[in-house]
Amino acid sequence: MFLTVAEYRGFRAAARHLGITPSAVSQAIRTLEERVGAPLFSRTTRSVRLTEAGERLLAHARPAVDMLTAGLDAASGLGGEITGRLRINMPRPILPLLVNRLLPDFLDAHPNVELELVGDDRPIDIVEEGFDAGIRLGNFVQIDMVAMWLTPPERFVVVGAPALFRKHGRPASPYDLQNFRCILLRQSVRALDHWQFVVDGKRITVGIAGPLVINDVEACVRSALRGVGLFQLPHSLVMSHLERGDLQTVLEPYCEEVPGLSLYYPSRSQSLPKLRAFVDFATQRMRRAFKADDYLPDPISGYIA
Repeated sequence: MFLTVAEYRGFRAAARHLGITPSAVSQAIRTLEERVGAPLFSRTTRSVRLTEAGERLLAHARPAVDMLTAGLDAASGLGGEITGRLRINMPRPILPLLVNRLLPDFLDAHPNVELELVGDDRPIDIVEEGFDAGIRLGNFVQIDMVAMWLTPPERFVVVGAPALFRKHGRPASPYDLQNFRCILLRQSVRALDHWQFVVDGKRITVGIAGPLVINDVEACVRSALRGVGLFQLPHSLVMSHLERGDLQTVLEPYCEEVPGLSLYYPSRSQSLPKLRAFVDFATQRMRRAFKADDYLPDPISGYIA
């Protein structure tokens, strides 16, 4: 109101421009003058002029309001344009899957989006840590979250190197794992020393032990390739190794099928164009069946189309 009165040099003209009553403008200016402690306008029956205090306030207020208006315009622009930084959190092992299936096509389609993919195996609060969305295994739903599935269900398989089986034989049932060396995955503060299976239609949990504990799935797979021990993980992560024969599965009749990956985000964020664009693109590209090269770069083109 102060800037409008200064621009139109009158309370009535300012009121007409703002669509309010002249008395409302007068009251607002009186309140501002009381806060400043000095008159801002000198009023006569014919004109309204800025006082020295008013001139000083105007010199600071006008650029401040211009900056605020520019900020509001920039923020409101995010409501319509597909632009800005988009931060997605996910377990580290699935980073190659997203890169191979989504990039560079997503960035080519939306050149004004800066996509940040962060691999993190910890269960985190994506809102508290500043992420727009997260991807996790299973139907992950928290309060005020929207979740949708991305990939088909798949089996958790137990794999080992052929050399390991030649040396130690193969387990015939999940209970035999107690006599085999296993590789344990550490998640957060504890190692996963129990594997789940389905026996006679019932889920069972079998304790496992071994000489190696690692907090990285890829390193666990590499250790299995070296014959260190058996390892359990989603089938899609090792399809390429299985097709080449570098790894083999055991206990397949007892392997449990688990839900695929889910994308989740705060319900209040679903109106952001950058997030809507990512959700639409990801659901289109991610919902097909797994292929062996999903987690490996194409040696010819450098990426998976």
